Amino acid sequence: MSEELKEKDISELSELADTNQKSESTFQENKATHATRYIVLSAVFGLFFVLGVTLIAISIWYKNNYFLEFKELLYVLTGPLEGTGGSMISDILWATVPYASVALVLYFAAVIILANKKNLIKKAVALKWIRIGGSLLCSCTLIFSLVFTAFAFRINTYSSAMRESTDIYEKYYVDPATAKITSNGKTKNLIHIYVESLENTHATVENGGYMTEDYMPNLTKLAKENLSFSSKGEGQLGGFRTVTGSGWTIAALLATSSGIPYAFSVGSNDMDKVKNFAPKMTNFGDILEKNGYRQMFLCGSDASFAGRDKLYKQHGGYEIYDLSTARKNGDLPSPIYHNMWWGYEDKYLFEIAKEQVTEMAKGDKPFNLTMLTVDTHPKGGYVCDLCGNEFENQTANVIKCTDKLVYDFVEWCKTQDFYKDTVIVIMGDHPRHDNALVEHVNYAERTMYNCFINAAITPENATTNREWTSLDVFPTMLSAMGFEIEGERLGLGVNVFSEAETLAEQMSFDGLNAEMNKFSEFYLVNFAYSDDEK
Repeated sequence: MSEELKEKDISELSELADTNQKSESTFQENKATHATRYIVLSAVFGLFFVLGVTLIAISIWYKNNYFLEFKELLYVLTGPLEGTGGSMISDILWATVPYASVALVLYFAAVIILANKKNLIKKAVALKWIRIGGSLLCSCTLIFSLVFTAFAFRINTYSSAMRESTDIYEKYYVDPATAKITSNGKTKNLIHIYVESLENTHATVENGGYMTEDYMPNLTKLAKENLSFSSKGEGQLGGFRTVTGSGWTIAALLATSSGIPYAFSVGSNDMDKVKNFAPKMTNFGDILEKNGYRQMFLCGSDASFAGRDKLYKQHGGYEIYDLSTARKNGDLPSPIYHNMWWGYEDKYLFEIAKEQVTEMAKGDKPFNLTMLTVDTHPKGGYVCDLCGNEFENQTANVIKCTDKLVYDFVEWCKTQDFYKDTVIVIMGDHPRHDNALVEHVNYAERTMYNCFINAAITPENATTNREWTSLDVFPTMLSAMGFEIEGERLGLGVNVFSEAETLAEQMSFDGLNAEMNKFSEFYLVNFAYSDDEK
């Protein structure tokens, strides 16, 4: 009997042990499952939180530094960034990585603490609600960031505008190819200086700017002594405004020379891959070529970037003088010279301009030298060895340096024989892509500097309180050179020397800009390249 009981006890103990082992195994499996679930959910919600913080940081940076419409931003970013030095990418990293890193560290610390409930919270119910609350916080952070990003990048207005079509081209576009453009007598030569990101805001308050210190005294002097069309009152600098599709360099070059914005179906940084740059378009260069002008585009970088060389070669037969040309001709300190950002500094650019314009003036053709500066382009500006330390702000010192370089070049031109027959036009291309010096200035007030020196005619209308845009530069420059335009309109632009109202004056700048944001079949048919032309 005792043997039977002993065997029974052993059997029961064995079953109990098996049961305990199975329970322990199940417990461990459940524990592992919960741990895996916790890790996966933590990773998912962590991604939500860090991504949300990163998007908010990028959006704040963008609002403070860039003012392009989302449509314009797509054009700039849907292509390679060669030629920009990766400056935008590095700026984004500097602006966002610190915040994203802090968010990641804080979230990781919270996950570790909440993983060990015994050391933190005794009640599992409380821990459960804390975790739920944290998950909701992470989700709400991502949702808020997406909404905030949509407004910061103007995605909402872009989406709305792209669902609409504009008929502004059908109503107002004047084809330069068929317009009657004449000249009574000899038209003048042209030296056209695009000064990168040159705004009137950098002048003093008393001169129409927003600064307490004078960063552009020489350019202000030139504007007052010569002719400058202003959006403000007498004696106040205030130039043209940039419509959507003209807020970055290649777009500005297109708009001011063609009277149309950049609205192609390809990113601007990819225009170097397109075979033909708006082959059906007729612009400023085409008109001067037809009138026998010799033309040159001079810049301190690679002219192929964003298709600038194609724009000028295919529309006017311009000679291209860029970084490779300067190296080849020995105009730089070495055959492989390249500064840290784009090519060569403006101090070399203006010396090359003197040599080239002197050579062009010796010929028997009228000439057009169009040049683009760049020292004021990068964030903070590029400090060359001519820049001083008069101001604490680096951008201010670079602007002051550029101001003197431009002025000295103009003064040199005045001593040359060709000057009496030459119009010099100085203008900014687009507002700066940061808020250096202008944190307190409404973007709508950031107009582009303009100055017409030695123009062939005088304005028929007031030069003050004018509402005009980059689209109006095209016919205005032709008029300044002595050309007469029947109807005073070319492209979507209006000659501001005339009494005709600009489109911005007729429909308000905001009204005009709203139309520029909309889709246009007319634009694609008449200006854009076709797929077989790539």
